[in-house]
Amino acid sequence: MRRMSGELVLIFYILSLLLPLPITTASSWCSIKGLPLVRNISELPQDNYGRGGLSHITLAGSAMHGLKEVEVWLQTFSPGSRTPIHRHSCEEIFVVLKGSGTLYLASSSHEKYPGKPQEYFVFANSTFHIPVNDVHQVWNTNEHEDLQMLVIISRPPVKVYANAFLPFP
Repeated sequence: MRRMSGELVLIFYILSLLLPLPITTASSWCSIKGLPLVRNISELPQDNYGRGGLSHITLAGSAMHGLKEVEVWLQTFSPGSRTPIHRHSCEEIFVVLKGSGTLYLASSSHEKYPGKPQEYFVFANSTFHIPVNDVHQVWNTNEHEDLQMLVIISRPPVKVYANAFLPFP
């Protein structure tokens, strides 16, 4: 039997937290800021950070939940929407829950100029990771369906450097 990688174990752990659980009692409260231990995702605050077509929900994070090693987001991109071209000083793991799109990744982009990015097709039930400081962009290139992803980042809170270096197509 093959051993699961650390990333895969983390993904299964995070997904197990999102599975429907029985209703909790009043005593089931998170020790951080008095938040309920089990929360309804549809009741969590959403933001779009000024980007039309984006829905961002922090499921577990540093600011609200006091996490220090990992942060988990649920991001939904409407058809045609995308992240800015950016990089950050943390690792990032994506699990595509529904839809499809394109990942643009300029590996070795910590150098002075990242060069032309590689294109990767991403789709429901696929996963990918972004190394520290690699310039990237995620784009919902599907004209008919939202692209929804679970995003796990290390070292929260994330520091994003937008429009890093050269423009992508």
